[in-house]
Amino acid sequence: MIRTQIRVILLLTIFVSLLSPCRVFSQKEISVIARGTYEARDLTLEEVKNKAIDEAKKNAMVQAGIAENVQVSDFLYTFEDDEKFKEIFQSFVSTETGAEIMVEDVQEIKRDINEFGNILIEVEISAVIYKHDDKKDPSLVIKVDGIREYYVENDPLDFSFTPSKDGYLKIFNVTDATAFILYPYNDQAYSYMNDDPERIFRKNEKVRFPVNRNMEYYYFGIDNESKEKEYNLLIFVLTKENIPFMEDVKVNNIMKWIYQIPLEERIVEQYGIVVNRKK
Repeated sequence: MIRTQIRVILLLTIFVSLLSPCRVFSQKEISVIARGTYEARDLTLEEVKNKAIDEAKKNAMVQAGIAENVQVSDFLYTFEDDEKFKEIFQSFVSTETGAEIMVEDVQEIKRDINEFGNILIEVEISAVIYKHDDKKDPSLVIKVDGIREYYVENDPLDFSFTPSKDGYLKIFNVTDATAFILYPYNDQAYSYMNDDPERIFRKNEKVRFPVNRNMEYYYFGIDNESKEKEYNLLIFVLTKENIPFMEDVKVNNIMKWIYQIPLEERIVEQYGIVVNRKK
């Protein structure tokens, strides 16, 4: 009888230990289709459409039972003079209600000008809502110093990073054309510059970047020769546990990876940067 009890306890212990790592990715995901309409006179067609999408996001939240008066705000930095950049990231949003929404598809249902000369647009979105049962940890904060809003191509980028608690860091760099992982840097062709993906950033310890001193600075470049400037978004994600990012570095995959982490386990900060071409 004692042996049987011990065996049961061991099996339960193993079962719980197997489940524990999954807790990080245990957010409830709700698929929703919702519509939104917006009408205005003094906005462009693109601006009216984006407003309609925002209304659809709010309606999607209501359908998912999140809140009746949900306030949707841009999660990513938006650049006022680049409509394409805003369009790419319009679905990257956050709320203060313990839920986040990712728009996977947008269909324009109706476009019209009414008798008052107002533009009216109705859209239908397919979205996934990540519902969190936990709350943000107010004691988990990060401080980043040394990042400017404007750079000239090939300007060096170095900065300092300080967390309020021990954690693991990922830094993504996203533009309107591409995305990549700035930290931890990994390139098989230049392995001597690679970062340690297991590094723990210690509480209240300031660290200079680049961490690997074989890489003296990071640099911003402009890939498209026809562009005079490029918009970059640095996304800092600090997590209490080491959660690897193993997907292709694409916007949707970055969004899903962040949203699947419980609010209390992460903090996210973003920095919008404009890189001008050197003349």
